[in-house]
Amino acid sequence: MKKPAAVALLTAPLLLAAYGVVRIVGKSDGVYGPGLDWQAAHLLALAGVVLFVPAVLGLGALLPRGAWRSGTVAVSLFGLAASMVQFGADIWFALRADDKAGMQALSGDFGDIPGVDLVVYQVGPQLFFVGLLVLTILAARVRRLPRWSPVVLLIGILLPPVTLDLLPLSGLLIMAALWPATRGGRSAQETAAGVTGPAVIRPAAPAAGRGSSGGGGAFTDEVYAGPPPRVTP
Repeated sequence: MKKPAAVALLTAPLLLAAYGVVRIVGKSDGVYGPGLDWQAAHLLALAGVVLFVPAVLGLGALLPRGAWRSGTVAVSLFGLAASMVQFGADIWFALRADDKAGMQALSGDFGDIPGVDLVVYQVGPQLFFVGLLVLTILAARVRRLPRWSPVVLLIGILLPPVTLDLLPLSGLLIMAALWPATRGGRSAQETAAGVTGPAVIRPAAPAAGRGSSGGGGAFTDEVYAGPPPRVTP
């Protein structure tokens, strides 16, 4: 894996873990959003989502070309785009609103636009995690990742729905699951092109008759009255 993709693959989940830490600290005083803590947390999350783009592309490059790779990468990128819109919108709402109720009102107006609630909040972001899990399974099948990576990744993905306070642990588990992909190795394209490593000088074959010897490897928010809130926590 190329170095920029490897760095992104490790940094992106760490930023999501940092998002979870700042969120917990921000909630500790009972006032979380809008404010500096809210904006800091969501900026960290947005940066993590953006860095997952080269990470997903780098992970996909480890796989042989085919419909599964292309489709899964496309689904993952679509989910990332939806997540970017979601976090970007929440940052914008926090800049315009005076309190959490104002943020919810602005979010409600945005979510009422046809298609926005489904694509940006309900389905879109979840597609990223589904795509990432499938990419990890495919990478494990071709031995670009160990067999335990998809299991660890799945645990990391399932923790936030239990409680968002587990976001820091979730981010660390996602990083641990993907980390082996950064430890050297060549992309599937390089392998298919015949790049197998540096040239090796071999001794010339012995002349005929002289004898020779031979040798033979989603976020959801806290509970509110009425319709589910669309502002990420």
